[in-house]
Amino acid sequence: MARKRREKVEISGDEEQLVSFKLGKGTFAVKVANVREIVKVQDITRIPKMPDYVEGVMNLRGQITTVIDLKKRFNIETGEDMGRTAQSRIIVAEIGDNQLGIVVDAVEDVMRVPLQSISAPPKTLSSGVDTAFLTGICKMPDKLIMLLDLNNLIESEEEREKLLGVNNEGAKGEVA
Repeated sequence: MARKRREKVEISGDEEQLVSFKLGKGTFAVKVANVREIVKVQDITRIPKMPDYVEGVMNLRGQITTVIDLKKRFNIETGEDMGRTAQSRIIVAEIGDNQLGIVVDAVEDVMRVPLQSISAPPKTLSSGVDTAFLTGICKMPDKLIMLLDLNNLIESEEEREKLLGVNNEGAKGEVA
């Protein structure tokens, strides 16, 4: 069953509301404002000649949505026990006028964090994730959470047009 945002959440100027999730052994987050909904992993149709991190497209209530696998995008090692599980989800995020499905291992929490707990990402990370994909690091008492920059998940403008254009073509009813 999909979890939808029911209302706009008021956030004071000194805090940020985030959705945290697991990818391998790391914890990541995106701003709640960018999340349209969270759904269970469903049938994904592969598209030829796409980058390897693109899983394909899914039909989400009549809207064609491109789905990417962040573990492949970030080259996160996946052991045999790190495949898709009952906890795996797709976070449907809004990027401009488009939506993008992001496969994650598990959604952990929706939380409010003080802005002073968020700092700029360091030049290098031991996790191997390129800091170009991050807007910051959130320091929590028990862990560090990497904040994703959704706009940078798709590197080039050409890739962005190719991937997110699939959504637009599907919305127009065109077939490639």
